[in-house]
Amino acid sequence: MKKTRILCAAAVMVLAVALAACSLKHSLSLELLEEASGIKVEAENAGKDDVVSSEGAIVVNEGDVIVISPCMDRGSFNLTIVSADDGTVVYDDIADGRIYFQIDALPGTYDVTVSGNGATGWMTVFSTSAEELSAQEESLGEALEQIDPSVLSNN
Repeated sequence: MKKTRILCAAAVMVLAVALAACSLKHSLSLELLEEASGIKVEAENAGKDDVVSSEGAIVVNEGDVIVISPCMDRGSFNLTIVSADDGTVVYDDIADGRIYFQIDALPGTYDVTVSGNGATGWMTVFSTSAEELSAQEESLGEALEQIDPSVLSNN
């Protein structure tokens, strides 16, 4: 009898945990960036059924690159970027972590589709001048060289 009560109590606890997990808030939203040609996606516990997309969200001009900048607390985004002009897929992979990267793309208009993979965090995807981005990276490197290493040390 005691074993039955213990098993019933354990089953009720497992059911309660499962119901709580199902009721977790989940969301995925996409907004167009006003200051750049691109999007910002925000997610909370977003799964594969959470999908957002925007047609013509990114316009790439001559000399531009597409920058993907994830800032994930957990999980990842499944990101697809497709040329609206000819259907060429320029990116179809996972974006995760907190390190930005860039991809080359021909001038044109691009559609963006994003879904979650246990995603909590945000990501921006936008077009910018490759030359300007390179200059920013260079000036950041120079600024980092000016920092006294003892400031960064815990000793």
